[in-house]
Amino acid sequence: MANFKTCPNGHNYDANVHSSCPFCPANTAGNDYEKTVTDFKKTQLFEGNNQQFGKTMINEETVDFKTTPVSSGNQHPFKRTTIVDTASSAAPLQQNEKRKLVGWLATFSNDEYGQDYKLYVGKNKIGSGADCDVVINDSSISGEHTTILFRDNEFLIKDNFSTNGTKINGISVDEGKLKEGDELKLGNTAFKFKTVF
Repeated sequence: MANFKTCPNGHNYDANVHSSCPFCPANTAGNDYEKTVTDFKKTQLFEGNNQQFGKTMINEETVDFKTTPVSSGNQHPFKRTTIVDTASSAAPLQQNEKRKLVGWLATFSNDEYGQDYKLYVGKNKIGSGADCDVVINDSSISGEHTTILFRDNEFLIKDNFSTNGTKINGISVDEGKLKEGDELKLGNTAFKFKTVF
């Protein structure tokens, strides 16, 4: 039967297996440990001329790395690492150009009071992923479920190999055209499609 103990740093361990806490680096001794600590202190995140990591720099302070960080008083337990963000000196990010509103998707599936999602000229990626233009909070909707494209006064829809498919007026489609008043179903969420025109 296990004999669990808690060390002064809050780690739980089986005293039948270990004579002291195996998680506390203070109990580790020997040249390998000292070499690891020395190498860690020398580690740099990037070379000065390497642009891949040009946004963040980590500066390691020299402290005793044998101790487990424990908060004492007003001192933060992780004081040994300072992260400096150099992005503020970089050029500001360009905002996306404004696109003309051309339609909506309205649903009552996930909210009894209703939700509406705006559609704009060009591509409108729809899914549960944060990088989509229209983000739907529904576990039955894939990360990038479908795309609606408005071009030449037409709304085209394409399923992006979604798990649960795309239906227009109850018919499963891989690609198709949307018209005013069509019912669009993505996963378990049903939408009413409305256009500005």
